[in-house]
Amino acid sequence: MKFLLAFFVGLIISAAAHADEAYKSSYDRVMKTGTIRCGAMLWPSYFDQDPLSKKISGLGVDFFDGVAKLLDIKIEYKVILQGQQIEEMKAGRIDAVCNDGPYVFSAMKYLDYSRPAYYTPIYVYVNENNQHLNRFEDFNTPSVKFVGMDGDVSISLVQMRFPKATLVTRPMSSDAASLMLDVSMGKVDAVYIDPVSVGLFNQNNVPKLKKVSEQYPVVYSVGVSVLKGQIDLLNMLNYGIDSMWNTGQAREVLKKYDPTLQVLLPVTPPYELKQK
Repeated sequence: MKFLLAFFVGLIISAAAHADEAYKSSYDRVMKTGTIRCGAMLWPSYFDQDPLSKKISGLGVDFFDGVAKLLDIKIEYKVILQGQQIEEMKAGRIDAVCNDGPYVFSAMKYLDYSRPAYYTPIYVYVNENNQHLNRFEDFNTPSVKFVGMDGDVSISLVQMRFPKATLVTRPMSSDAASLMLDVSMGKVDAVYIDPVSVGLFNQNNVPKLKKVSEQYPVVYSVGVSVLKGQIDLLNMLNYGIDSMWNTGQAREVLKKYDPTLQVLLPVTPPYELKQK
């Protein structure tokens, strides 16, 4: 009996030590294998997955494939749920999370973020037929329902900017389309979300969503996240992002998804010189 107990305790300790070592030495592991395992949170058009082939595609793939090529390493995308970045990296299942940023404020003390690959604004959207919600001041009331996803800015921004509004939450396993569909179908009044996602949704759905104008919209940087202390890995990824801009490849990726570059915002100097 004592032998079995000691055996199982040994297994637990060994597994814990393995996981601990896995996330503490991500840079060494990447250098040894030549592959970085990057978490991808499905969110078209940034990351989308074919239901049959399971192949992942989108802006995030195009951008970070370019980063990996410049760094002369391979990149392997692993689908993770919104808000599970820390757990996945601590368990050693991934080395970093691509197309991530400081969206969940409670996670910032556990993660470090790369330089921005690009920026994206986030607006409040309502049903295009909605005529009574036209100003920002109209939303901070219990009669207005927002929808948001656990582990996403669609919740934290409502709580911060419209604390009196009613918030309906969806689990991490939901997707962006389900949030927008709730607004389109009239189940809720509004959602905080980005224009690229809405543009794709509006191509295939009626009623469409419309943006509520704001003088100073929320703007988030998008890059890569790693666990605190992974300085070597973070530096390497920063060099790759720098090189994407220095070689002109970053702008071409963004233009593929936003031809006028009016939605996806290019980074500012020193990454590129502004045209006068």
